Amino acid sequence: MMINNKFYSIACDFGSSGGKIFLSKFENDKMTLDEVHRFSLTPIKINNYYYTDFIYMYNELLKGIKKVIDMGIQPSSLGINSWGVDYAYIDKNGELLSNPINYRDTRTIDTIKKLEKIGLGARELYDITGISCMPFNTIMQIYEDMQGRADIVNNASKLLFTPDLFAYFLTGNISSEFTISSTSQLIDIRKKQWSKEILEKINFDINKLPDLSEAGTKKGLLRQEIADYLGCKPFDIIAVASHDTASAVLSSPIFDDNTAYLSSGSWSLLGAELREPIITQESFENGFTNEMGYNNTIRFLENINGLWTIQLLQKKYQISFNDMEKLARDNIKDEHRIDINDNRFYNPKDIEDEILNYYKDTDQPSVSKNSKGIIIASVYNSLAESYSKYINSLSKIINKDINKLCIVGGGTRDKLICELTKEKTNLNVSVGPIECTATGNILAQFKSLNIVKDIKEMRKLVINSFEINEI
Repeated sequence: MMINNKFYSIACDFGSSGGKIFLSKFENDKMTLDEVHRFSLTPIKINNYYYTDFIYMYNELLKGIKKVIDMGIQPSSLGINSWGVDYAYIDKNGELLSNPINYRDTRTIDTIKKLEKIGLGARELYDITGISCMPFNTIMQIYEDMQGRADIVNNASKLLFTPDLFAYFLTGNISSEFTISSTSQLIDIRKKQWSKEILEKINFDINKLPDLSEAGTKKGLLRQEIADYLGCKPFDIIAVASHDTASAVLSSPIFDDNTAYLSSGSWSLLGAELREPIITQESFENGFTNEMGYNNTIRFLENINGLWTIQLLQKKYQISFNDMEKLARDNIKDEHRIDINDNRFYNPKDIEDEILNYYKDTDQPSVSKNSKGIIIASVYNSLAESYSKYINSLSKIINKDINKLCIVGGGTRDKLICELTKEKTNLNVSVGPIECTATGNILAQFKSLNIVKDIKEMRKLVINSFEINEI
């Protein structure tokens, strides 16, 4: 709502390790972004599966909105983004059938082998969807559901991805926003619709999937009973670019075709913004994926197991990230390296043991468990070198000379990885915004509310509102 020429919107930014609720104000051609609520989130193992506690998340979302209302602010809108691929089922009465199984559950590690037997190998799936095969992709998860949780699938009326699930319970309306849906490996990227061919082969009822909607469309009004509970008037729930990377890319200060982006966090998403998908043998072999972006763009990118490994080491060693960085700097010339995308680092029982075993398996000099600095430095160097490698591949595949890299996201707080990325890639590098996902979330809402007119204007608003540093 506009109060004295001010617009107020709420961004709900959910990651698999926690959520943050932001309040944004638009005034005098600038936007602000203030965190009003946050909570941590840990997958919970019950019997055979790791679950995400959706009901807890929903309650925390309401707490965040209530904090805004208690400030005396009536929002104009709210948007929700989350990590990709995860989902839950609702029954014919609209009730939640089960908490979502978290994407880091290992039940799908070998599912691709099962899909190969029915003619849906990695290349066949890539040709249709443009999406690289990752063990956590939605297609892998629902195929395992049909084997191990058939009763839930059979009783399901609809499958809803995480942001769409929240929006459904807030508005009562069902739809599936494109950017989050495209991570599923169930959409025909050329036709921009659910792939009948894939769904028929896995024997999943297409009617259980909602109608697709564009980012920026309105999901509906907040239900009156929820508004009454919160003490506000109903406001618009907007389908933003609801996959977190799509929102992050939207907030990246990209103004030409020679700029790449790096959304740096637990995962690193490195790529370029295109108008059409690239589905070639070269793009397939190099692991590039084609996800839908805001305004029918293609996020042509590589999924890299980013700062997740650093985070695991920090938990293992129980030291601060500042101390981690100092240990890495003291050993940065060491030549130990790991393959940052090796499956062994996906969700290891002990990250230090896994790294030491990797050194051994790849005939690198042995390292004792006391050599924390060498271990940490090897991860930093390996990550920065992987960025350089993928930027070179990206440049060849899209046939563009890349001369600038926009680094956005929480990883921009880590000065060492930013410096190493600059050194290894030899590109002009800009850093920021930090809260890129929430920023992109708000920008899509502003466009829906007619505050800004296009992507160029959105990105100029970012530069006008936040600190963007050149290194």
